[in-house]
Amino acid sequence: MLKKVTAYKVTNLSKVDKTLYKEGDIFITSRSVGILVNNEIKTIGNELPDLSQYVKRDEVQQMIEDAINNEGGD
Repeated sequence: MLKKVTAYKVTNLSKVDKTLYKEGDIFITSRSVGILVNNEIKTIGNELPDLSQYVKRDEVQQMIEDAINNEGGD
């Protein structure tokens, strides 16, 4: 038997009134996804990206300034 999946867009998972929803309902925020299991919302798929792969804006600006000062040469 198939069960209908119901998803709700919410602003904050912790502020959801769990008494108003059924087991298996899905809640979507701008940052994470949760599912109602045993009267608790379990978050799924909300791993934060590895921030070590990103470059900060001021570091990029410094790279640009270094490139201009070196004019492409080492």
